[in-house]
Amino acid sequence: MKRLKRWLIILLLLCLILLSAGFALWNTQTVPLSFGLFSFQARPLSVWIIISFCSGALSGLVLGAGLIRHLQLRHRIRQLEQELASRPKFDRAERD
Repeated sequence: MKRLKRWLIILLLLCLILLSAGFALWNTQTVPLSFGLFSFQARPLSVWIIISFCSGALSGLVLGAGLIRHLQLRHRIRQLEQELASRPKFDRAERD
């Protein structure tokens, strides 16, 4: 079953690469891009679309994976460990 799954993933990736290459070859019209203060040189339309797709996928993975929340929690754990280490330590006899 693992072998079949691996072959299906490889086949899917090859199809995706072929479709992306075909898309890039068919959309060669150059388009300038500007965002108010930022202007970029004219590039083929396929380049802008592929860049936007990849940046959207990357940001979705980062947010979906909870990477930001994970980093916040690790920082909070570090703070609490430092606070715990700075507190005075008691022997068992003193606590009772």
